[in-house]
Amino acid sequence: MQALTTPESEWPVEVIAPSYLAVADCVTYLAPLPQEDVTDHKGVRLTTRERTALDCARWLPRMEAVAILDQFARRGVDMEALRHRPLNSWRLRDTLSLADKGAGSPRESWLRVILVDGGLPRPTTQIKVQLGDDRCAYLDLGWEEFKVAVEYDGREHHTSPTDQQRDADRREELRRQGWRVIAVRRDVIPGQIAGLLHQVADTLIEQGWRPAPQVTTRILARIRAARRRSRYR
Repeated sequence: MQALTTPESEWPVEVIAPSYLAVADCVTYLAPLPQEDVTDHKGVRLTTRERTALDCARWLPRMEAVAILDQFARRGVDMEALRHRPLNSWRLRDTLSLADKGAGSPRESWLRVILVDGGLPRPTTQIKVQLGDDRCAYLDLGWEEFKVAVEYDGREHHTSPTDQQRDADRREELRRQGWRVIAVRRDVIPGQIAGLLHQVADTLIEQGWRPAPQVTTRILARIRAARRRSRYR
């Protein structure tokens, strides 16, 4: 369960054991392992998808955990059932509650966590918007009520002149329908999170969102904290 940016060839074998188990080149986690959480794949004993998802939520950093949980959810793992497992804590249940099978990539998942942890209302994923000529657009995440969307522009799909022109034409159509689309480049995470939160909050307010005073206070506190973190990187 390594960082998503670490090449798979560098991932160590990870072992769950009820007591410390010294195994060369392995990472050991101490936890009970009921028989129902164990499966077999080609003669190798493994934890089930459900137990693996639960362990990812428990031990990985929050953003990486949610990114992986999103992919488990896409593959049919029942997150609501996991939230009621007896091994849970409040922090674990909170992480599980953020899973969303609509996330299209790990960085879209990270982006959603940043916005939620920043105090903003939870966005919806894969918002369908009808365009002209029986076409439709699917927005990465956003708030349909206020017609605000946030989209991650990854290198692999948004760097060529053709891709950029297609994005520009699509977003112009959305703008004519009243949508405000905030495009997030790869370098925004993690160095420019404060600016992103500020921009999204301002755009939501301009589009009609009216946060309670305590919500505004919380968002401003998260923006200040993000600025401090980026200053000392």
